[in-house]
Amino acid sequence: MRRAALVAVGTVLATGLGLAMLEVLAIVVLSLGEGRYVAARERFHRESNRYIEEVTRGGPRCQYVDSLFPHPYLGFVHHGNPPCGLQGVNNVGLFGADFPNERLSDRFVILVTGGSVAAQFAQIWPGGPKYLEAILNEAYLSPTGRPFLVLNGGDGAWKQPQQAILFLLWSDVVDAVVTLDGYNEVLALGRPTRFDHPANNFAIVNPLAAQSYDEVVRRWTVGRLVGWASQNPVTSRSHAVFMIVRAARALLDPPTGKERQGRTTVDSLFAVPPTWDYERRIDAGLAQYRKYILAMQAIGRDRGIRSAYFIQPVPAIAKPLTPDERAVVGDLGYGPLYRRMVDALLGLRDEGIPIFSLLDIFKDVEEPLYADPIHLRRDNHGESAGYRLMAQEIAHRLRDAWGLKARP
Repeated sequence: MRRAALVAVGTVLATGLGLAMLEVLAIVVLSLGEGRYVAARERFHRESNRYIEEVTRGGPRCQYVDSLFPHPYLGFVHHGNPPCGLQGVNNVGLFGADFPNERLSDRFVILVTGGSVAAQFAQIWPGGPKYLEAILNEAYLSPTGRPFLVLNGGDGAWKQPQQAILFLLWSDVVDAVVTLDGYNEVLALGRPTRFDHPANNFAIVNPLAAQSYDEVVRRWTVGRLVGWASQNPVTSRSHAVFMIVRAARALLDPPTGKERQGRTTVDSLFAVPPTWDYERRIDAGLAQYRKYILAMQAIGRDRGIRSAYFIQPVPAIAKPLTPDERAVVGDLGYGPLYRRMVDALLGLRDEGIPIFSLLDIFKDVEEPLYADPIHLRRDNHGESAGYRLMAQEIAHRLRDAWGLKARP
């Protein structure tokens, strides 16, 4: 009995010592890689996309993948169904006020559309600030004299043509449309697939398109693992667990660039000719981007709808980044391509398109604004200095483009 007890104690001590050594090794490896010590909780925090983190505040039981819902035209939206439905999901699977089914007689309705930044900007936080709607109602009179109402038409991973499709679906009930995009679009340039290739979320909600449930299972597993490890009071403080989670994510995620097998796949439907080099693929992608903006403008002109198109700021250009921002914004190598894209889009002004660049709006801001590679910081009430600045600039541009009159 005594010997068995000694063996058990020795096993516990050896296991504890081994775990301690593993933790110390993980701290050393991670600190050397970054050049400084960073707490494990901060590392887990960095790993999360702020948009995804914001829409999945229900704890580790429900993850982002559980909130997605297939849409026949937009690819994917969200749902409010238990147990993992999201707060604030409206009648079209997005966030904020419900979309009306006919034009409102008491509001001037603006549809703001784009990706996750547009969603945060328009309003994703239930009961939170409505940056653009607030400043427009405070400072300007609408063209009809009615109060402004901003509808949130943005969602995570969305890019053109989802903005154009959403506008086509709802153009009969809005008075104006504003796009805020660019980052998701630049990531689609230069690839061996068309610019309008759907985001990975499409395969998650449509397993038949992936020809198996493997990707759904992979992402479900990764989501559960990250959710549990990052929110457990013990594992969230462990550098070793952080390294294990990062390695598991790399193993479980499908290899980058690996095309699914079969004669007809999502990739084959959106493939470009294999003879096209990188430059040809970029030029083709830019042409597609311009095409969808022109299509939105044509719809708006036909229906008498005002429009404005804004290219979002990115941390790779103009803003003086703080050390905290540099730790979270990731690789900034897309900067030159982003400038090239902006120049190509601004050329649409020659065709009468009201399109504007927001690249320089943070050039004089010294304090940290970015929370990850693209989203802006928000406090626990959804308030954001960055989005406030963006709303002010957009409101000024709309004043000039739409001839808005200042409130007395």
